[in-house]
This record gives sequence, C-alpha cells and structure tokens, in this order.
Amino acid sequence: MNNPMRILFSTLLGLMLLAGGMVGESQAKKSAYDKVLERTPKLRDIQIPDVTRVELDNGMIIFLVEDHDLPVVRLGARLRVGSIYEPGAKIGMSDIMGTVMRTGGTEKYPGDELDIMLENMGASVESGVNDASGSVSMRCLSENLDEVMDVFVDILRNPAFPQEKIDLALTQSKTAISRRNDEADGIAWREIFKLYYGDDSPYARQPEYDTLDAIVRGDLVGFHQYFVHPNNIILTVGGDFDTQGMLDKIKAAFEDWSYVDTFFPPDPPVHPTKPTIAYIFKEDVNQSNIRMGHIGIMHDDEHFFPLRILNEILGGGFSSRLFSRVRSQEELAYSVFAWMVAGNHHPGPFIVGCDTKSESTVYAIEIILEEIRKVTEEFVTEDELERAKNSLKNSFVFEFTSPYAIANEKSATEFWGKDSDYLDKYLANVDAVTVEDVLEAAKARIHPDEMAILVVGREGDFDKPLSTLGEVIEIDITIPEATMGDEDIPDPTDSSLAEGRLLLDASLMEAGGRDVMDKLKSFEMKADFLIQGGPMGSMTFKIHQSSEPSRLRIDMSTPFGDMVQVVAGELGWMKNPMGVQSMTPEQVLETLESSVPDNIGIYRAANGHDVQYLGMRELEGVEYDLIYVYEDEGGWSKLYLDRVTHKLAAKESRETTDQGPALVKTFFTDYRKVGGFEIPFSSRSLHNGELFSESTVTELKVNVEFADDLFVEPK
Repeated sequence: MNNPMRILFSTLLGLMLLAGGMVGESQAKKSAYDKVLERTPKLRDIQIPDVTRVELDNGMIIFLVEDHDLPVVRLGARLRVGSIYEPGAKIGMSDIMGTVMRTGGTEKYPGDELDIMLENMGASVESGVNDASGSVSMRCLSENLDEVMDVFVDILRNPAFPQEKIDLALTQSKTAISRRNDEADGIAWREIFKLYYGDDSPYARQPEYDTLDAIVRGDLVGFHQYFVHPNNIILTVGGDFDTQGMLDKIKAAFEDWSYVDTFFPPDPPVHPTKPTIAYIFKEDVNQSNIRMGHIGIMHDDEHFFPLRILNEILGGGFSSRLFSRVRSQEELAYSVFAWMVAGNHHPGPFIVGCDTKSESTVYAIEIILEEIRKVTEEFVTEDELERAKNSLKNSFVFEFTSPYAIANEKSATEFWGKDSDYLDKYLANVDAVTVEDVLEAAKARIHPDEMAILVVGREGDFDKPLSTLGEVIEIDITIPEATMGDEDIPDPTDSSLAEGRLLLDASLMEAGGRDVMDKLKSFEMKADFLIQGGPMGSMTFKIHQSSEPSRLRIDMSTPFGDMVQVVAGELGWMKNPMGVQSMTPEQVLETLESSVPDNIGIYRAANGHDVQYLGMRELEGVEYDLIYVYEDEGGWSKLYLDRVTHKLAAKESRETTDQGPALVKTFFTDYRKVGGFEIPFSSRSLHNGELFSESTVTELKVNVEFADDLFVEPK
C-alpha cells in the first residue's frame, strides 16, 4: 500500500471506529502502565564510541574500542565454521571440536594446567561452535593481558586436541543423549525444530551414539585446519588499552598466519514448514508443553522492523495479547510467548508456545491460533504500537551498555552481512513503523493455517482429542542404541576358519591369483558416479584417477566445480574452487587405501586376517557362500561369493557414511580382465537397504608409468 492510500485507509478506519462506538470509556482510560510511562524520562541518544576497524594483510578483520572505566580487556574471535559443515555421519563433531579447543589446551598450555593458571589470575578463555559460526573469547585484567592473550592466540591457532579430553567430551555428550528425554520442555524444543526445518536438516538434527562413536581425533584436527584461518575471523577487542599498542600486539600475534581460501559447501536448503499436528506421549507429566510455528525470516527481510513490533504486541511480555488472554484472562498458563526470530545465517522460525495443564491443552491451542489470526486480519491499536516501540527502544539501549558491546555488534553486523548503518538507524526504523506496516508484515510472514503444532503430554488427560484440530502424527523419540559394534556371529572354530580361508583363496584364484594381483602396481581409471541419495538429491560425478602404492591423483568434475586430490607419500592436498587445503595424515592414509579397484582392495585388506565361513545365505533372491572377515580394531566385512565360481558378488559392512552410520551392501558386476586380473567395471551400493550410488568404470589401465609432476601440490 502506498503512503497516500495508507493515510486514507487509516483515517477511514478511525472514523469507522468512532462512529461504531468501538472506543469506549474503558479503552480510553489510562492504564497503570501508561501512568508509569508518563513519568519516564525521554530516552537519551545513544553515544556511539569511536570504534576502529583494521584489516590485516592476511584478511583478519579487527574492531577495537577503548574503555578505561575498568582495568579489564576482552577479546572475541568470530569464526566462519559451524555444524552445518560437519558430515551427517559425525553429527556432534563441531561441538566436540569447539569444546576441546579450550579443555584440551595446547602443547604450550595443557588444558588442566591452563585451568589453574586462569583461575589464579581471575581470567577466562572460552571456545565453542554452533550451527554457522564459532567463537574463541578471553577476558582478563589489563595487567595480565600479555599472558592471557598468548593463551588466547595459541588456542585459536594451535589447539592440541588430546585424546583424553576428546574422550571426556564424547562421554559428556553421550550422557546428554541418555538424559535428553527426561524433561518435557527439552523434548518440545528439540522436536519442534525438527518440524520447522525437517528431521535431517543440519539446522535441527541431533547427535546419536553412533555419530559420536564415528568421531576420531583426526576429524577435529582436519576440521580446524580446514576452516580456522585468519581470513575467516573477525576479532573484537575492547577495554583498558591504547589502540595503537593493542594493534601492535595483534599484528605480532597474527601477521605470520597465512591467508587461505576456504571452499564453503553450499548452505543446506531451508524448505517451508509442513503443516503438522504432532504428539509425543510423556507419562510422568500433568501438563502439556505446546510448541507451534513455522519458518520465518532473515535479518534483511523487508518486514523486519514491523515484525519486531509485532513480537512485542503479540507475545513479547506482560502487556502482550497472548499473555493477557491466555494467562491473565483464561488463567491457562504461567507463561506464553510468540516470537518471529530473524536469522543471521538462515531463516529463523516463528516460535509460539505455552505450557498448560493437560485438561486445557486443545483449548489453549485454539485460543493461541485465534489471537495469531487476529493480527493477520486486523490492525493493532495505536496504543499497542506505541508501547511496543518504547519496549523495543528501551531493550535496544540496554543491549549496548559498554563500548565493547557496541564494537561487538559492529563486528557481528559485518560478519553476517547486515547493513553497515544498522545500529545508527535502528531507533529511527522502529519509530517509522505504522499500524499499516504491522498488518502488512503479519499478512506476508505469519501463516496460522500453515503451522506445525507439537504437544508433549498425556493425551488421555486432554480436554479434547488432538484430532479435533486435524490429522495427528505421533513422534517416536526412542533413543537409538549404539550399532557401531561387531555383528552377533557364532564363535569361530578351526573348521569354520579353515573353510573360510579356502573359499577366500578360491575367490582370489578365480579373479587371477595372488601372483598376478601383486604385479599390479599402478592404475589409471576413469569412471562415472551417480549419487542417488543424500541431502542435495541425485548428482553425477566424473573421476579420473591415477594411482601408485604411495602416490595418487584424482581429478573430479562435480556439480560444484572441478576438484583435485593429490597424495605424495605422507603429504596430501585437496583443491576446490576456493583454493588448496592440506590433508591430515589420517586422510592421506585413508585415501591411499581406497585407491585400487574394489575387489583388489578387498582381497588385500583380508590378507593376514581370520576369515570364517558362515554358511549359505540368500541375497536378493540368490544363494551365496558367505564368509566373514575379521578386520583391524574390531572391524568386519561379509563377502558373498558365487557358489560355483567363487567370484566376489557383494560386500557388506557397517560404515560411517556422509549420511550417518549405515549398513552398506555393495554389489559387483561386469567383470573384465585387465592385466590378467578380473576386475568389476560396475557396482551399486545400498545404504540401509536403499539404493545410494552406482558407478561405472569407463576406462582402466594397469601398470602405467606416471610423470612425477602429476603428484605435486596443486596450484
């Protein structure tokens, strides 16, 4: 609606209300809240301190602000890292990394010694990672700045990740899993976010025992090495110091840290919330935890300020509509809330909820929905608008009670890509909101008929069945048991081990024999891969691989651009569209081990291990001889062999995949003889019974001589 029409509409509405006698004496009468406001002095203008912004040659951005009121210094580093970048098989990895960066300390400052050192100085250093960012922060007296800042820098750059601290963090996380269904409130918050974003969304998923068991120290080291670089950091510094002197300290600490381009995978997609009525049974409660809502907005949404106003009016405090109706009038709940969260990295949710006695569950939901519909259909009052503005402006002022808080907000503004004048114009933007703006925003961004509704409680005690609201789904919150251990198989006997070894040797002989296999030293392979499963849907990759026992190069064409992986002895590099990253020793070893054709890798991996015959088994309607290979560190694999030719037909193992722990079955077909050895040119893999990928070798050469310059660090 343009401004002239808006003014006309507002005028007509006012006349209609007056003519209809809708503004009665009770509404015109001033409330106690208004009388308090009359005695409240006018807000002073915010005094923005001088904040200095500096960018180092290595890309690190620094915001500095002096504050000499107290002899205290604070540093906070925002990191471009997050749980959205961890593989689905290792959910919880980034949280463990963020925890152990601090608890594990560094080689120079071991974690336990660091605890004592900081406690003696009354200082603190903390670290953590959330969904789309991480942080390392410190606070100390100015007299201890040099000592504590050295700790801060070392933790940021050189965390040690000692195994005992990793194990402790994993144990604590597993304990949290075991207790996560104890409290109804915790269940409600966890599960409503799954309804907002989807069960598998990185913005809502949760760690399980298996995903924690899949995490190893190399994952933490690699994650840190990949993401934590100076050009991915914005540093905020505030307190009792001289700006130039502090800047000199920062340059001395960080200028030798090299700039590294980081390829950030595409952000996970956010889909509209599916309208749902969901129920979770909780035996030991006498009230219902109700959570509702849907996907909301980003910080740059055109309706941001009107929706901030609406938050206050609808469900933001003691004077809000929901509080007045649900608590004060109906006496159904101690607290009730509604809040449109403006996400910084991805759209936040419109969150609505209350906790009410079981006997008023459905009635409370109906009332809440009624109030939400009203704000999408009717104008709020001018009194409500004014109260909401005053509340927002007051709370805004109290968010910036120190120069450091203001500098920190400026760094956050740049980190998340907000408008640079966001702070300067905030109060003016709040004042500019009209009742017409609020209604327009509510109509555009709040959808009461498209919400997810979740109730945690005892349906047998409800006032009405939840089904009166629509079709109900019941959510199973059973905690999955750990499944990464060994399979339950019979104890081996001398006979079963001997027969297993004979069958494996027969399979190897059918393929060409060990002598022929051992003569195959290098491979050049071209292949097409089709990934059927995964969060991004079906994708096709083309791969050109050149490999030797200690050297490897893979050139990959992907939907995200060309990528290169090179291993030369103990060194390895990965190149993507954003630059080159070094590989960890664990990644180098894993890559080399998987660089030979499928059946050759299987035969070589089984060499020297016990092999047990388990008898005849059926797989996809075909009978096979099944042998069980005992691998290192409790690992295992099952090999399905043709009962006549003994040719390897399939392999089954429990693996840690990008989508989580899975039972992986890979079928091998289209065997062709290359260099005197039978090698499968086609394969397909099932993850937990669902087709995940298919691969086809288009060209394969063996014992190829490669040029040395093929195995150098990519440029």
